[in-house]
Amino acid sequence: MARVDLAGADVIDAHCHPFRSQDLLDREPRTFETRCMFLGTALLSSNHANLEAAAFVEEMTDSTMFGLALRRWIARHLGCEPTKEAVVAARDAALRADPPGYVRGLLESEDIVAVVADEGYPQPTITREEFESALGGVPVHRVGRIEPWIVEAREEGSFDGTVQRFEEIANIAADDSRLIGFKTIIAYRTGLDITDPSTGDAGAAYERWRADGWRETRDNAKAVRDFLLRRAFVIAKERDRVFHVHVGAGDPDVNLTHAKPQDAFSFFVEHQDQPILMIHSGWPWVAEATYIPTVLPNVYMDLSELVPWGWGQIDWSLEMILGSVPAAKVVHGCDESSEPEMFPVSARLVREALERVLGSFVDRDFLSVDDAESIGRGVLAGNVRTLHGI
Repeated sequence: MARVDLAGADVIDAHCHPFRSQDLLDREPRTFETRCMFLGTALLSSNHANLEAAAFVEEMTDSTMFGLALRRWIARHLGCEPTKEAVVAARDAALRADPPGYVRGLLESEDIVAVVADEGYPQPTITREEFESALGGVPVHRVGRIEPWIVEAREEGSFDGTVQRFEEIANIAADDSRLIGFKTIIAYRTGLDITDPSTGDAGAAYERWRADGWRETRDNAKAVRDFLLRRAFVIAKERDRVFHVHVGAGDPDVNLTHAKPQDAFSFFVEHQDQPILMIHSGWPWVAEATYIPTVLPNVYMDLSELVPWGWGQIDWSLEMILGSVPAAKVVHGCDESSEPEMFPVSARLVREALERVLGSFVDRDFLSVDDAESIGRGVLAGNVRTLHGI
């Protein structure tokens, strides 16, 4: 196979979640690997998680390919034996000796030079300054999520007041030049099949939603959420911000019936004047998601969720994605929302998969080596820089 070399290429992680150093220190050291797995992450993030299954979930890490690779790769970084006991002990000692230094070392080991943080999880919001400190000074770019803004705006107590306050919050957020995008997780709430309610219909739904104790139903909440999402898209365009949209699965809180790429398609067709980044690669519907940035010029896709939790699917998924989507619209992300080891392990996974997949394209005379390495560097960092102007 042709040698495509991406060693030393910058990496910018386009989708992750913030943490503080103290958060890392407060957690049980022995279970850090499991908190990186999808099962373990969902235990932390989901309101529907079966916490009584925590011990069983911990056992499953030893038979999860991602978990076993993570243990060996982190052992190599720490210089210890690749056993659970040795890795946990060495990692805990390194973390407690210098939390920001340990985390920065992890990122530097894979040339991660910046991250893009979705501030919507966890709540209350962890500030950019706090996250940047926890990363040992690695730059953090902000993405503001509209769903916590809706919760805050509802405190106004009326539909008109909520809309006005929501727009104020969005505009205040956009005043910060480090806020490079808005984001919605409406797939978790009322679904990606966005409707276009009138002001009157949304106002009436608001009254029903409030009377129902803000219970999340498509009968009452959907019209309000769809109305406010459309307002957020207007503001994002006015303020020249990319819109990040969760497309695909998630933890057990997601509205899986209405989370598929096809659900969002008509809304994306309506908004071809607005740059949109599909977060989570549509996973597990990656083939379906791949179609959208192939046909709509304003839609981009990141690789998170597929990376790292679709561990064994990376090569053939990248072959499909890069074989059809313009490569300048594909960006790396890992959806870290628990432990910092997610960053280097995911970056290495993607870097090496890109070398293999792009090398196979060279072998088939689709690309020159220079073309392949340019595409790889774009996916790892260049494309997110261009998309967001960072």
